[in-house]
Amino acid sequence: MKKKRILIVSVIFILIICIVAAVFIVKNRNRSTSNTMYTYSNVNPEYNYSEDNVFYFDDSGILHLIDTVSGKDIVYCDKPNCTHEGYSRTNQNPSCPAAFYGLSKAGAVIYNDHLYFIGNMSDEDMTIQYLYVMDSNGENRKKTAKLENVQHVRAVLYRDNYVIGAYSNRVELNDEGQIINDDKPEAGIFVIDLDNYKVYMSDKITSEQANIMDIYYEDGAVYYSTVRFGDDVTELMIEEGATADAESFAYDNMLNGIYQYDIADEKTTCLTEIDHINNLRLLDGDGYYSSKDGYFVFDTESRQTRQLPIDADGKTQYGPLKKSGDFLYYALSEENSDEVTYYRLKDDKSEELMKLSTEKAFGIENICGQSVYVNYTDDEGEFSLGVISLDNLNKGNFNPRKLRCYNEE
Repeated sequence: MKKKRILIVSVIFILIICIVAAVFIVKNRNRSTSNTMYTYSNVNPEYNYSEDNVFYFDDSGILHLIDTVSGKDIVYCDKPNCTHEGYSRTNQNPSCPAAFYGLSKAGAVIYNDHLYFIGNMSDEDMTIQYLYVMDSNGENRKKTAKLENVQHVRAVLYRDNYVIGAYSNRVELNDEGQIINDDKPEAGIFVIDLDNYKVYMSDKITSEQANIMDIYYEDGAVYYSTVRFGDDVTELMIEEGATADAESFAYDNMLNGIYQYDIADEKTTCLTEIDHINNLRLLDGDGYYSSKDGYFVFDTESRQTRQLPIDADGKTQYGPLKKSGDFLYYALSEENSDEVTYYRLKDDKSEELMKLSTEKAFGIENICGQSVYVNYTDDEGEFSLGVISLDNLNKGNFNPRKLRCYNEE
């Protein structure tokens, strides 16, 4: 009888272990759910890119989807006979599921078979944003997580069942929603756990022109780059400096930082803060930048800085630095030249890809898998968004498929 009891207890114990293990596996599988990877735009948070398509809002707040392969631009609505009318004083409750509104609109992408969006489509004050969750066709819109004291959302990523965003604030409101201070700059990041909609907030950075420039997620940590003026720089000094020589004033007085936010520990760590540099960009988690001494990369894991073998003497960087895999892509224009030269760098070796006249030159907006999104001026003189393949970029072929004209905005 005693042996039988021991056997029963053992079986129950094994069952409990199996159940716990199953729950753990399911939870971790949810954390690594395979999804289309969207990347935000550094220029406009209303644009989000993946290898296969682009989501963006038009001037009426209507969500569009561009198919990268065909170039077809469609309103993201499948309602028959819908007029796709956006929000206005005469249409304060749009029936079109592609209609969004609010002072800040960001993060509209498909993730986990749902459409997500961050903004405020209610009568609450400008310091509150919400995460909205919808069916994949935009129907059945619901508010979920509430973001307090968040005014302008600058970038959003969906990774590992988290929503990661960067924001900046500029004004302070009283309890009645009235502006009591129109110069209170601060910035930070937020994280929303999609399992339970819990909101995490990093420490804020403050001082004049405080902003988050890039965000990156890896293994439960968020890395982000910041820019701000030093604490001793006043708004009046900035106005005077901008009038005299804005570029030199910014170079001499702005501080660029790289921070890490550990989600589980809710801990913010400053990894480095650098002055007298240009164009700090967070690429695959590491900080790339230029200064009067050359080009450098700050490794966030080792916290070491090394110089990159890029010969930029007498040259000006054209467009932003971008990465794909182990390759760093950059473009330079020489003084008194009407050409732009494009390169890629790997293992400290640069390879020239192509030369284009400044009239035909392009800037890389995003690289998503095999799709390279570019900003360029087309043959009709229209500033446009286009796409080329990564293979063609590496072969030095620039024949973009036009996706949309920015001049229409």
